[in-house]
Amino acid sequence: MSVSVKIAFIVAFLFLSGCAKLSEEERAEKAQELYSSALEAFKEGDYGTATWDFEEALKFMDYLTPSQIEEAKFLLGKSYYLDEDYVNAIVALEDYIFYYPKLARTEEAFYMLVDSYIKVSPDPYRDQEYTWKAIEKGKEFINKFPNSPYTPKVNKLIETAYRKIAQHEFLIAKFYEDYGYTYSAALRYKELMLNFSQYISKEEVFYRYIKSLLFVESQVRREKEKIMDLLTKTQKKLKSATEEERKAIERRISFLKKEIIRWEKIKENSLKEALSALAKFKEVYGETPLYKDLERLVREKEWKS
Repeated sequence: MSVSVKIAFIVAFLFLSGCAKLSEEERAEKAQELYSSALEAFKEGDYGTATWDFEEALKFMDYLTPSQIEEAKFLLGKSYYLDEDYVNAIVALEDYIFYYPKLARTEEAFYMLVDSYIKVSPDPYRDQEYTWKAIEKGKEFINKFPNSPYTPKVNKLIETAYRKIAQHEFLIAKFYEDYGYTYSAALRYKELMLNFSQYISKEEVFYRYIKSLLFVESQVRREKEKIMDLLTKTQKKLKSATEEERKAIERRISFLKKEIIRWEKIKENSLKEALSALAKFKEVYGETPLYKDLERLVREKEWKS
């Protein structure tokens, strides 16, 4: 037998030996070794090793006691959390809460889960799906454990999440304002004042709301131009349309004309609302620099009119 054939034989033998199934006794021993190793790593603060060993130990779940399984699942989630691996922490903690919804340390698992959702959520400029998820889980916790020692901490996390959502909504409104979609901006600012008043600078948002209303005509002009362009193109189609097509085109023309009227009303009502809101602004905040700026904008509009 050549040397190369011998080497191939040895490699194949070792591979097959490694793949051989463990006996029941060996599996039970492996489970306990991994579980003990994971506990030791957790106690020493080696959370990376702990998560690995707990994951491996849970693959031999049939050879762990119910209390060992519960502890392994909890400490797996906590290890990921303490290791700042919040994505895997969410997966592990969700799993633990699902299987152990009423244990004493389920409350701590909930707290870590809510905090993990906040930690993985992106900056306020981007989608806030995970921030909303944190709020949802936080409210679920409060509902289930109103007297928990973790309740004050979870309430603070919910507050943090709402502030982030409010900032996200503010940035969207400001984006619309900056790019001339002033009516859309006004609607967003109004929603902020209605739904997130405790998480915003009320005076600034109220100021931006009124300012956006005063400049609604810029978006109205833009929208009307788009509608008029569509209207012209649609009217041209009437010349070559069949009788059946003509009816559909005429309905389209009627709709576009109504849209023009709707935007004109938006412009008119927005100015009225701006003036009414300005009076309220003065009543609440007095003649602050922001109020004087709005007053100046109103005078300029009246002068141009």
